[in-house]
Amino acid sequence: MSPAVPPGKALPVVLPVPITPENFVRWGQVVRLPDVDPNAVQVNQGTAQKFSHLAEFVNLRPALTDTANPNPSLTPATANIAIFKCHQPVATAQFEIKLLERHPYSSQMFMPMGGDGNGRYVVVTAENGEDDKPVLSTLQAFRCDSSVGINYKPNVWHHPMIVVEKPVQFMTITHESGVALEDCEEYWFTQESGEQGGAAAAIQLHA
Repeated sequence: MSPAVPPGKALPVVLPVPITPENFVRWGQVVRLPDVDPNAVQVNQGTAQKFSHLAEFVNLRPALTDTANPNPSLTPATANIAIFKCHQPVATAQFEIKLLERHPYSSQMFMPMGGDGNGRYVVVTAENGEDDKPVLSTLQAFRCDSSVGINYKPNVWHHPMIVVEKPVQFMTITHESGVALEDCEEYWFTQESGEQGGAAAAIQLHA
């Protein structure tokens, strides 16, 4: 973790960069139509193309139907296909980071519904430290539009989705068991910010 931000001192500011498959690879995959895919196949009587294996859908817990549970200490998990309706775009120039979360045993995919590229959002990630907490100094931010989705690897620290300019609806897929800390762990930057519920960094969203 990083040291606390002294009272009255300006927050460290992170500038988002345009997301690419290459700069996001340590955190997961960018889900989009490939520019070139030699494995694409014609389907639906030749009226469509199928692009397969665009992301790694990972479940590190046993499936609910697995009778030979390899890890009985973990509750079985099933895939939850849900919709996140992110209806409050951020209008301020900066967005304060007060917490990060991770899903220890599951990947998590966010795919914008519509895909016209007009709904923009920002993804924020951070490394895990030796103390098993996010490292504030490693915060990264990525600019995305609604023509692409993202898929987090299991155990990646990230901020809940930040939408800008207009609301965006996302289809999400996550393996969940109903056990809160196994499904989603939160870390609040109370120590780093020096106050309960305080911000430890800011993301620059607008000039």
